Amino acid sequence: MSKMERKIGSHIREVRLERKLSQEALAEMCGFSNTTLSSYENGRKTPSLDTIARIAKKLNVSIERLYYGNENISFIISEADEGRKIVNSVYFLWKSGVIYPMADPAPGISPFMLNRDDELHGFYLLINRFPLPIARLLKSLVEYQRNENTYTDPEQYLELLLSSVANEINGEIKKEETQSSSTNKK
Repeated sequence: MSKMERKIGSHIREVRLERKLSQEALAEMCGFSNTTLSSYENGRKTPSLDTIARIAKKLNVSIERLYYGNENISFIISEADEGRKIVNSVYFLWKSGVIYPMADPAPGISPFMLNRDDELHGFYLLINRFPLPIARLLKSLVEYQRNENTYTDPEQYLELLLSSVANEINGEIKKEETQSSSTNKK
């Protein structure tokens, strides 16, 4: 059994305790015995992907939360956090090499490069909402990539960067909602 497989059990236990559930209660909710859940939590057995999904659903967390111990690396998280979903999507596209910023754009327009058949083809991506935070995120990701080995804890720095931009976007979303509701009242 790998180290990751053993950690899944400790992550299940951690979330179960956060939810103030007993082993018996969670096992009953999931439709298996307390002994089975105990085996998972203690690392004696590894749950299948279907079982992890069932446990995640009952605990209202993502599979990634149980697998990695950190829901923020999930592409789409279970909570309604639009800013984090947007940031995770942009980060995923950047990390996969799908998008890459080239220069400082005009407001609302961000230049990117498309790489096909070892040739670079430029195009502009129109960012309809949150252009400044997204452009800043992309510039910061490029800087992070260049200087990653100089950070004391690169993963922690990256998480702070992603969270910061997600919070900024969430703030803009709240502003939009406030403006929309005040317009609707008129």
